This record gives sequence, structure tokens and C-alpha cells, in this order.
Amino acid sequence: MKKLYPILIILGLIPLSTLAQLNISGELTPSAMLRLSDGTNIDLPFRPGNLSIDYAMGDFEFNTNTAIETRWENAEFSSDMFQFREAYLTWYPSFGEIKLGKMIHAWGAADGNNPTDNLSPYDFYYMFLAGTDRKIGTLSASGLVYAGDFQFELVILPEFVENRIPYNEPDFPIKIELPPDVEITEPKEAIETGAKVKYAMGMGDVSLSHFQGYDRSMSSIGVRIGEGTAGTAITIHPQLGYRKTSMYGADLVFFPGNWTIRGEFAYFQTKTPEFNLDATLLVTEASYLQSVVQLEYAFSNGLQLMGQFISTDYGDISNEITPDLILATLPDELQHGLLQQMNSMEFQAGMGTPFAMIAERLVMVSSMFETLDNTLELSGMLMVNLLETGYMARIGSSYSIVEGLSLDAGVSYFIGGDEAGNKFKNMEDFSNLNLGLSYSF
Repeated sequence: MKKLYPILIILGLIPLSTLAQLNISGELTPSAMLRLSDGTNIDLPFRPGNLSIDYAMGDFEFNTNTAIETRWENAEFSSDMFQFREAYLTWYPSFGEIKLGKMIHAWGAADGNNPTDNLSPYDFYYMFLAGTDRKIGTLSASGLVYAGDFQFELVILPEFVENRIPYNEPDFPIKIELPPDVEITEPKEAIETGAKVKYAMGMGDVSLSHFQGYDRSMSSIGVRIGEGTAGTAITIHPQLGYRKTSMYGADLVFFPGNWTIRGEFAYFQTKTPEFNLDATLLVTEASYLQSVVQLEYAFSNGLQLMGQFISTDYGDISNEITPDLILATLPDELQHGLLQQMNSMEFQAGMGTPFAMIAERLVMVSSMFETLDNTLELSGMLMVNLLETGYMARIGSSYSIVEGLSLDAGVSYFIGGDEAGNKFKNMEDFSNLNLGLSYSF
């Protein structure tokens, strides 16, 4: 299917009528990220440019979004640099809109941190960006129906796509490593569905949503034991897979005066599905609740303040282990050690906001101000972990040189405590200076 996207783009650009409208836009955004500790380059993928092509004719519109991804070190020019992030067709009938193709879906009312937004997987290389810049497009079909003050939305995803996780990436701020000899099982013929209803009121709107699918991040589903031959030891092969998860969500937004109040709540029920594996299986069943409460205030001088409280609360978590025949042949001490290790594995949420992997309780405060006749934009952000020592501070600026061209700079600084497994401590070496240019056309 991926090889068809360039063909779809070319077909979409063929002039079918003199009434058709073609719009081409894009950005060039070269940037560099340098460590504050020693000035060395942080060698992670980044996007130096993107191109959007929109072709409209009558009630139909064809949209594409293509980005270039590369690194500064050991960069090679190849077809892998080009990412067809979106390529979809939209039909606008009188009752709403129908979309089909590769697209990025965005649900939720909060800014940037949305526990109900699980249709499109996340690209964790870009987890500190906002909006759809950190999402991955997937093949899907969606329909939106307007009925008075109500909107009804249905989304079908015929192919499972997981989060893009930076495994064994030395420059990524959170160290995520795959165990040796790991074996990964993906869902087979997985069709995921999402449904949402939205009600618009005079001062805001309220939405209810449901998503039935699979976790976007892997979790342990057991171990496969390789029998040792004479003079050789047995081998342990960790088994990873994707739990089946149901999400029930609600979000709201109100606009009282200069204030904006947003709330988002998602309840998850997850369970390891049945896997036909020749292994000792681990079936995990759990529930958890993620929520975001956000307040915003806009001052008359253009200053904007925003605060968020992000939390994750875990319910009952149970593990059921089904030993295989090989496990029963192992010495009792080894059996007991493997079973204890599997049963004591820390539960990790496979859906929801990415910041849940950093902390269960977070407060974020940010501000934005424009000055010098709107040619200079200043921003600041502070993130605080409420359960252990952890801080992230960021200040940024964007200066408009001429229309469409700006110079961007930002400094991010992390502070962590000495608690065991403190993720902010691990991110201290990621404190960085980011410099870049942005040209829009």
C-alpha cells in the first residue's frame, strides 16, 4: 500500500476540470539541537521540510502531506527520507464529510496532551512537539454527520500501526531498550473502530467517545524457553505483544469571558488477547484513568497563560501465568525465579498521552507573548512532577525577519532527583539549545 501513495498523489494532481483548485504550501525548517553540557549535537531524526498539496473540485478534495526526515550525522540521501504522512480523499455531502486514505486523526479538547486521542499512533521522536507533528498517519475511513447542534463521527482503521519508539537510541532522553533475543507478535487482521458524538452549546461543547483497538506500545506476553542440548544452557526469549484495549472518553471546553476551561477524561480497560504461542504466557488485565484539566487566560495586552494538570490513576491490575511444558522441566529454583519475574513486571499504559510514561502526576504552566508589532514571539513553559523530584523548563523565541521567514531559538533544561528510576534525572543530559530557521510558502 505504501508504494501506491506516490501514484495517488500524481492522480490527484491531474487537472480534471477548469473549475478545480490546486493549492501548494509547505515549510522549510532546518534546525539543530545542541547539548547544554558540552555543546555536542544531539543526533536524533528531524524534519527539515514538508510539502502539502491540496486539490479540490466540486464536493471533493484530495489532500497530501509529505515530509523529509534526516539526521545531521551520517545523513544519506535515499527514498526513506521521504515520509508520506497523509494522502486522503474527502467528499463533502450535504450531511457532513467522508474521508478515505492515509490520514492523521486528532481527538480531544486539551492542548497537546490528549488521553482520548488514540486513533493515530505517536512518533516518540517528536514527543515534545505539539499537535499532529508527533502523530503517524494510518490507512483509515471516517465519516462525520452534522445534525443540528450534534456531530456524529465514525472511524474505521483496517490496519494496525504501533507507536514509533526510539529503541536502543543513545541520544533519546528516555532510555528504552529491547531485551536480547526478544520475539514480537503483532495483532493479525486487526480492525479498530472509533466513535464520537459532540454537542455544541452557546459557551462551548461536550463530547463522548469510544475506541476499540490495540495498544500502541508493546508489553510483555510471556517467555519462550529454548531447550539446551548437552553442554549448552537453556535460552530465554522474552515475548512481547499488544494488549486489546477499550477506551471510553469524555471532553469539554467552555469559554467564560477571557477564560477558557478544558477537561478531558479517558477510562481504559485492557487485557492481553489470546496468543497461540509455544511459550509460557502472561495474561495481564487492568484498568486505568487518565485526565487533563486545563485553564487559559488571555490578557488585553496579548499575553496568554495556560496551565494543565495531567494525571494517571491505576485500578486493579492482575497477571495470570500459564506455564508451558518446557518450564515444568526446569529446576524448581529457575522456575520460581522466572514466574516471580513475570508476575512482578511493572504495568505500563499502552494508550493515552505520551507524558504518562514520564510521571503519573504532572503540572504544566506555559505562556506566550507577542511584541515589536508582532514580529517577536516569546514563550515559556514549566513542567513539574508532583510525585518525585522532576522539572523541565523551556524558554523560546521566534523573530520574523520578513513575511514567511523567522529565526527560532529555544532552551530546554531538565532537573531530576536521586530516586531510583527517576526519569527526569535520566533526561538531564538532554538539556539542550535548539536553533532553527522557518520559511513558509
